[in-house]
Amino acid sequence: MFAKSALAVVVLAGSAAAKTCMNLTVPVTISARTAVFDITLPQTNLDATTFAQNQTQQGQNFTMTALSGYATTAGTYNISAEFCMPSSMNTTKPTVQILTHGIGFDKTYWDLSYNDFNYSYVDVATDMSGYCTLAYDRLGIGNSSHGEPLNEIQSFLEVASLAEMTMMLRNGTFPGVKQTFGKITHVGHSFGSAQTYTLVNMYPTISDGIVLTGFSMNATFVGYFGAGSNFEQAYLNQPFRFGNLSTSTVESVLNMYSLTDYVAGFSPSSSLDYPAGYLTNANIGANQYLFFLPGFFDLGVLLVGESTKQPVTVGELLTLGSVPMTNAYAGPVLIITGSNDLPYCGGNCLATGNASLPSIPAAAALNFPKVPSSNFTAYIQPNTGHGINLHYNATGAYDVIQTFLQSKGL
Repeated sequence: MFAKSALAVVVLAGSAAAKTCMNLTVPVTISARTAVFDITLPQTNLDATTFAQNQTQQGQNFTMTALSGYATTAGTYNISAEFCMPSSMNTTKPTVQILTHGIGFDKTYWDLSYNDFNYSYVDVATDMSGYCTLAYDRLGIGNSSHGEPLNEIQSFLEVASLAEMTMMLRNGTFPGVKQTFGKITHVGHSFGSAQTYTLVNMYPTISDGIVLTGFSMNATFVGYFGAGSNFEQAYLNQPFRFGNLSTSTVESVLNMYSLTDYVAGFSPSSSLDYPAGYLTNANIGANQYLFFLPGFFDLGVLLVGESTKQPVTVGELLTLGSVPMTNAYAGPVLIITGSNDLPYCGGNCLATGNASLPSIPAAAALNFPKVPSSNFTAYIQPNTGHGINLHYNATGAYDVIQTFLQSKGL
């Protein structure tokens, strides 16, 4: 489903750090080569389980089993973005960081309001470090345009939207942003890191530096994520947020079970209306297993993560591993991954089985043959699971990122 609308801009007051942010709806006209998968779209929760069983079976590449060919997908889509500036600009051509979230999140992953924005990556990048930031809901997710979840909303179409927004910022045509940027860096998390990795391989000069968080090039353990999610249809898992229930239906159900007072203030009009084929992790226990390291997070953050979680399309899951093993990029690369990351380290990033390899993410240096060793860093964030931004020591990871970028003149 293609969508197009006029640019919408909302200027927001920032957190206590006094950053200035704008909420933007940005039309992007893009095209990409997408896969055509010849499988039945999962309709029920049991269908979602069957899909996960097929995808996580060892000895089988379910993506190749389901693939019947390729097509070109093109259209104009709306991307929901938040552009933030520091309270004072110290240069006429500042650096902007483009922030791409991973599976299970939306752009608020980068600017968590919990506990007075103490977990906000954007606060650290803007007012503490002087960068501008652009966080956005990936195509198909959150307040960005949704689409057909099998053969449309896939990784390469999302990379095309990222490339288009990058070029808009580069050439000064990004709607609502009256600023040109001397340098552009890209920061991703998980699936967002994989898309950033793909972006710079396709366009090696598009970014002046990349940061891949919650990432490695070892796909051995990605099945843990698929199995641990215990995927359900999003519209069935959280029907008020993700379904298409009418206001009258919601009110009828609430009245039937005497829940009206319990959900006072809830607005059913805010439903994201995801169709079948948009899947989400089953419950708060699955959320913890996927993203959190026990003993090193605030329970309140986990509750926020569950109440604000976002789904993933089956098309995204089938194209998750579509990254080249050799990357053409030659600029600075930082990989920063939690010590106990589940999908990219199997829960222990230091268990390499090789005394000469300090960590599993460090092996990715071989995937960047054009990047000199002086420009490649793999850092393991201690006492942290896959969701780096959700742990007590998140700001320590943020400092590592800003220090790396600044050390490269970015």
